[in-house]
Amino acid sequence: MNNIYILIFTIISGTTLFAQAYELKIQIKGAENKEVKLIYYLADNQYIKQQKQFDKKGKVVFSGKEDLPTGIYKIAVGQNNYFDLLIRNEQKFSLSSDTSDFIGHMKVKGSKENELFFAYQKQVIALKTQLNNLNRQLHDNKDSTEQNRLNQKIAETEKTLDNLWKNTITNYPNSYLSKILKAYNTMNVNEFNFADPEMLRTPIYYTMLRLFIKQNINKKPEYIIYETKKLLDSLKNVQDNYRYVADYLLNFYNTYYKNGMNEVFVYISDHYFLPDKANWFSKEQLSKIQERRDVLGQSLPGNTAPDLTLESISGEYLSLHQTEAKFVLLYFWSANCGHCTKSSTILKQYYPKLQEKNIEIFAVNIDKDTNEWKKKVENMDLEWINCHDENEVSNFREKFYVYATPLLYLINSKHKILSIQNGEIEIERLVKRLAE
Repeated sequence: MNNIYILIFTIISGTTLFAQAYELKIQIKGAENKEVKLIYYLADNQYIKQQKQFDKKGKVVFSGKEDLPTGIYKIAVGQNNYFDLLIRNEQKFSLSSDTSDFIGHMKVKGSKENELFFAYQKQVIALKTQLNNLNRQLHDNKDSTEQNRLNQKIAETEKTLDNLWKNTITNYPNSYLSKILKAYNTMNVNEFNFADPEMLRTPIYYTMLRLFIKQNINKKPEYIIYETKKLLDSLKNVQDNYRYVADYLLNFYNTYYKNGMNEVFVYISDHYFLPDKANWFSKEQLSKIQERRDVLGQSLPGNTAPDLTLESISGEYLSLHQTEAKFVLLYFWSANCGHCTKSSTILKQYYPKLQEKNIEIFAVNIDKDTNEWKKKVENMDLEWINCHDENEVSNFREKFYVYATPLLYLINSKHKILSIQNGEIEIERLVKRLAE
């Protein structure tokens, strides 16, 4: 119940004022005079739609002048007790139960969807209770013959439980419950329809969106951008789904710190929010997105590289912009990083040829401990420009989005960023090409 937020709705006058579009009559024995809330799921959150109080007979009516959007809803009784219900086409029905066992005592009138839903839940609870009892018996029993019998019984019960959702889908293919069960049990993001408005107000939508991100997160930024564009473009005609997914992805890539994720954030900002593409945001909110976009976008190829003035290994302060060379390789590394040691070895191998072509390396140690860095520079005999920023006063991490090493920027004499390389393999490809 900690994730519940109250939304304030504005009632718009019109034809809908003349008739109630939904009416949920609830009677719960043991809930007399208690507070009760009608709550709906919206992906990973829950929101209060209405808040009332049971009368002295344990009755309450939730009603409204517009249809409730299809989704999973919750009736929360008091502080800790609740049960879920389904809302689809049937918007006027009644439920009666008992606080001692909401599901077990539930009776439904006027909603075939909820009759099916609660009947399904009762069977699941019975089977899981049976499984728990069998597992306890198995744990306590030392007789091998009895253990075999119990294991066989457990397998049979598990199979019955598995067949329950499959049979529900087969027998009631057009029901809302079947749609939810199929999504929950297959967990296949490639088959999930993100444009289905009936799935947004269920927890499964958030789960699938997280799976979509997980499926792509270790790919290159351009691939993530391609998949993100494909998803968002497919949702543009389904307003609520589009807004939720766009907002979620923007926030995710704003706070998921991994090299290249700033490029994804900038793409989403530019193509789906800025300057006036997200009309559900205020000008102030869009202005903040623009500010963040400018910060994360400053180190992308095509932009002028922010300047860095850092202390060198000899104690003097050197400026990136004052480094005179045809090209500068801005190299972020750590003395304690194995991949950085490999990339430093590669750079050292090609450094003489790079110098012949007026290409300089401006290396920045990202560690706060400078002792290991100095030892590494000395032991490896790294003769290029070696700098550090022990207290990070230059804000180099944000300026160049440094969240993993080794990381290398190719910058020309006009301080323009030409490319970014992540990892020793990409770095080796670049320096080989530059040294040829």
